[in-house]
Amino acid sequence: MSFFKSQKAGSAALFVSVATLLSTVLGLVRDKVMAHYFGAGLETDFYNYGFTIPDALQNILIMGLTASSFIPIYAEQVAHKTRDEANRIAGSFLNITMGVFTGVCLLTGILMPWIADIWLSESMPQESKRAVIDISRIFLLSQVAFGISKILSGILQTHKHFTAYALALLVYNPSIILGMMLFHSEIGIYSAAYGALLGAVLVALVNVIDLAGTDYRYHWSWNYRDTAVRQIWILAIPNFLNMALLQSVFIFYSAISALLPEGSYSAFRYALNFESFPVSIFGIAFVTAIFPFLAENAGRKHYDNFNYNIQNSLRQILYLTLPAGVGMAALSPEIIGLILGGGKFGRGEISMTASILFFYALAVPLESLWYLFARGYYALKDTWTPFWFRLIGTVVNFSISYFLAFEIGPAAFSLGLLTAFSLQVILFVFGMKRKVPEFDLRQALISASRLTLCALIMGAAVWLINRWLSNADFVHVYSERIQYLLRTVAGIVLGGALYITLTYVFRCADFSVIRRVAGRLLNKKEG
Repeated sequence: MSFFKSQKAGSAALFVSVATLLSTVLGLVRDKVMAHYFGAGLETDFYNYGFTIPDALQNILIMGLTASSFIPIYAEQVAHKTRDEANRIAGSFLNITMGVFTGVCLLTGILMPWIADIWLSESMPQESKRAVIDISRIFLLSQVAFGISKILSGILQTHKHFTAYALALLVYNPSIILGMMLFHSEIGIYSAAYGALLGAVLVALVNVIDLAGTDYRYHWSWNYRDTAVRQIWILAIPNFLNMALLQSVFIFYSAISALLPEGSYSAFRYALNFESFPVSIFGIAFVTAIFPFLAENAGRKHYDNFNYNIQNSLRQILYLTLPAGVGMAALSPEIIGLILGGGKFGRGEISMTASILFFYALAVPLESLWYLFARGYYALKDTWTPFWFRLIGTVVNFSISYFLAFEIGPAAFSLGLLTAFSLQVILFVFGMKRKVPEFDLRQALISASRLTLCALIMGAAVWLINRWLSNADFVHVYSERIQYLLRTVAGIVLGGALYITLTYVFRCADFSVIRRVAGRLLNKKEG
């Protein structure tokens, strides 16, 4: 099918970004539906607790492999081995990995009652723990389907196929939304969990369909002694630890939240989803598209091209994530009130979620750069350095979160992450220069400094506009939701216009990807 085809770096980044934008919009719709029906209370806490451990397992055992070592090794096999040899290696990796992962999920499901007793507060009623256990088991099933889709997606990305990756983003959240809308009154929050299970199965099917357009053909092979298969697992060991550190943060947060007021963990997850919006669109999407090219240039030792990929991605990511993060921080109460407010989500929930989002929003550009530099190290087949940097950041994060959580509430979690990401990005930048002399540190710092200055000026202007509108009599005649809307729209429009103007004046605007893709589209039309 011509719809499923390989793409170049620039068009792939734009294509994945658009799909990610649509997916994250659907994610916000999902959160709106959940907030309307269930608020930020006990039921949503059950859902988010139940999601935490299954998601942690998938991120550690599957994402830890595909994101760090599978794509570079498989890309090397595709480049230097016959198609059949490369397919056998991919088949062995898929079969062995999913066999192990399915077994781990099955064992975790059996042991969930004991895990919940250790993990959650002893004061939590047994009926509540039972709900968390049941939802966890539903999510463990969905993660098996997700595990298959993640590995297939790694194969597709190696072949420069991003269509299935994009489409998969568009089927998951609608399944959860549909589940809640149809069955919320009959089975409560379980409707969202069963919707997630359906969505995970659909994601796997989309990836299977796209595989038909590549050179990959499935092999029922289990050759765990193959050098390439073993190298994938060995190289991934530090990233297993890296992902384990990241997931331990969420498990740590959930355990502390059980001791905080009801709904604290749900408010944290709502805020996390808002922060993930620009990170997914402008950060992860760009990094996902550029990673195979980084791996290819690193494998061929074309470090000048490697530096170009890093510098170009850095400018593009910062150009988009800095105003998004700073603007979101300045408008956090308005954004939360506008999108989640209403139904069972009242002023108290808005205030608590907005306080968490403020620090999270400021972490948007930092987290996006974390993904970029981590993938840069993975492309160089260095999976240990990101782990050590993550370990340092996690210690700092735990310390801040633990000591401040009972003083300022769940906002301590996002403050801890902001501090940790700041430290890790600094380590990444200077570490990259030592690892790749061709990496232009001066150019990276100049680009980042100019864009940061423009974003901060924009943020100050948005805050002033917001304060003025908050006190303006002509705004108070409208309902609270309309007031949120007016302040949000004014902040986005005026702040965005100011930011674009500033970046043009300081000559740090970067529209290269858009220009290249638009040029190709126009040339096709003319032809």
